[in-house]
Amino acid sequence: MSILRCGAVALACAAFGSPALAHPHAWIETRSDVVFNDEGRIAALNIEWDFDQGYSEMAIEGLDTNGDGYYSAGELRPLARENIIALKEYDYFVKARSGADAVHYGEVTEYGSIYSNGVLKMHFTVPLAAPIDPFAAEFVYRIYDPSFFIAIDFAENTPLALLGNAPSPCTIELRAAPTGAEIETTRDMLAEKDQDWQPPEEDDFGSMFARPVAVVCKPKTGA
Repeated sequence: MSILRCGAVALACAAFGSPALAHPHAWIETRSDVVFNDEGRIAALNIEWDFDQGYSEMAIEGLDTNGDGYYSAGELRPLARENIIALKEYDYFVKARSGADAVHYGEVTEYGSIYSNGVLKMHFTVPLAAPIDPFAAEFVYRIYDPSFFIAIDFAENTPLALLGNAPSPCTIELRAAPTGAEIETTRDMLAEKDQDWQPPEEDDFGSMFARPVAVVCKPKTGA
């Protein structure tokens, strides 16, 4: 069953009923890599998600097609494909900017899933529509569900990496999530909504809780 089922951006509704019925209803632990091309420009983002146990158990139901008790990458690929198709409309839950400019993406063609120790994992590569010079402006991205139906948090251990021909002055940093009275008010409001409620499409609640990732490249200086 696809990650998107209950309206704009939501995991399968039936799997996450609870007495609290508060947002978020599902959880993802994420890791990501910024991929540089041979010219030292940012070319893609590698994303890895670990789904919570409730979704993992629900999602794999019926996918062991040969009945051997093992969920192969081939058996899980249709689920990954369905998720990627559904996520495309929402920029794959990845919002990036280079300075003040929004970053656009190409088609995701590299993706897959594995199931291990009770956890469904999904990985995919989001190619940038055009490579970006990391020295031209600060490159910042966030990974989040706009509706905040799904909470996406970074893994505690090695959540980020730079891959490929990353220029030596460049580093990657995970910044703190925004705080403030408005955010707490929004969180309280979402917690009062029942499971069937969906926010207006123009609202972007998830961005209020998303931690920014920044690629910081110090300009080269003359000797």
